Amino acid sequence: MAEAQAQTPLSALRIDRSASPLKRHRRLRWLIPAVLLLAVLTLLGVSFSRRAPTVRVAEVREPLPGEQQTELSAAGYVDSRRRSVIAPQLPGLLVDVTVEEGEPVKQGQVIARLDDRDARVALDRADAEVLAAKARLAAARAQAENARRTTQRTRNLAKQGVIPSAELLDVETAGSASQEELNAASAQLGVAVRAREGARLQLSHTVVRAPFAGVVARKLADEGAMLAPAALEGTDLGGIIELVDLDALEVEAEVSEEQLSRIQPGQPALIFLDAFPDRAFSATVATVRPAIDRSKATATVMVRFQSVPKGALPDMGAKVSFLREPLPPDALDPKAQTSRVPSSAVVQDGNGSAVWVVKDGRLARQPVRLGPRVGEEVSLVEGPPAGTQVVVAPDSRRLREGRRVKVEAGSG
Repeated sequence: MAEAQAQTPLSALRIDRSASPLKRHRRLRWLIPAVLLLAVLTLLGVSFSRRAPTVRVAEVREPLPGEQQTELSAAGYVDSRRRSVIAPQLPGLLVDVTVEEGEPVKQGQVIARLDDRDARVALDRADAEVLAAKARLAAARAQAENARRTTQRTRNLAKQGVIPSAELLDVETAGSASQEELNAASAQLGVAVRAREGARLQLSHTVVRAPFAGVVARKLADEGAMLAPAALEGTDLGGIIELVDLDALEVEAEVSEEQLSRIQPGQPALIFLDAFPDRAFSATVATVRPAIDRSKATATVMVRFQSVPKGALPDMGAKVSFLREPLPPDALDPKAQTSRVPSSAVVQDGNGSAVWVVKDGRLARQPVRLGPRVGEEVSLVEGPPAGTQVVVAPDSRRLREGRRVKVEAGSG
C-alpha cells in the first residue's frame, strides 16, 4: 500500500499522452499570452520606477524696491523739460557749425554761424543813414536858431514902428517852419538810429547761440545747408541741432483714466529704467497733463527724478511705481534686500529647513535660513542665489538627492 502511494505523485507528473492533440493546443494557446503579458508588466514596472517625475518650479527672486508700498505701476519714456530744436531766426546759408553730437554746451555759447555779408551791408547802410540824419538835424537846428533870432529882432522893430506888422507875420511864419523842420530832422534821426539797431540785430541773428545749457542730442545740418526758420509742422525743418538739458530729465508715464484718481502731485514714486534693470531711482509725481488721449483713454503723468541718474538719456524706456507712502531710508540699498521663495517650496525635516534645487535636470537638497514671511513668500537669510529654480510643493516620497526630474512646462 505504501509503495503504491509513493508512486502516485510521479504518475501525476507524467504527460498524459492519451489526451487528445486538441486539448494540448488549447493549453499552449493560453500559456503563451500569459507569459508575454507578465513580461510586458514587468518592463512597464521597471520603466515607471526609473521615469523622471515632473515637478513644478519657481525661481528664487530678489524683491523689487517698494513693491509692498506700490499703489499702481505704469510704463513710459524718459524726456526732458527743456528739449529744443535750435534753428536760426533768419533764412541764410550755414557756413559754420561749432559743436558735435554728444558735446556739452553752455548757455549763450555759439553753436553755428550763417553767411553775414548781406547783414553787414545792411548795417553799413544803416550807419550811413544815421550820419546823414545827424547832418540834417544839425542843419535844421542852425536854421531854427537863425529863425528864432530873426523873429526876435523883427518883433523889436515892429514895436518901434520901424517895420509893418505884415512883415513881422512873415518872419514868425518862417520861424515856425524852421522849428518844424528841426522836429522832422530829429524824428528822422530817431528812425535812422532804430533802423541801425535793427540791422545790428539782424547781424547778430547770423550767429546762433545756445538758449540754455545742455548736450547736443542730434546734429541736423552741416556747412553749406540753406536754412529757414523752423516751421510749426516738422520741427526739424531748418534746425541745426537738437539740444537737451540732461539735468531736467523726467519720465512721461501713461496711466489709464480709471486710475488717475489714485495719483496726486507730490506723490512718492520709483523709476526703473530698462537700461539699468538692477537699480531703482526715487522720484516724485510732478504733474498730470490736463488732457486725455482719446484713442488710448490714457493721461500722461510727469514723474520727476529726485536726483537725475548719471547715464540716463531721453527716450529710454522706463517703468514707474506709484507708492502709497514714502520708502524707508534703506529701501533702495541692495545689501538690505533678501531673496525670496514661495513658502510652499520650503520643507521642514529632521535636518532643518531646506529647499529642493533643480540643476541640470537633477535634484539637490539645499539648507536655508529663513527670514520673515512676506505674503505668500518667505525671505531667505541664507540659501540659493536669485534665479535658482526650486521645487514648489515638493513630494518627499518621490524626491531624493540626485534624482533626475522634468520641469513642468510654464512653471519657473
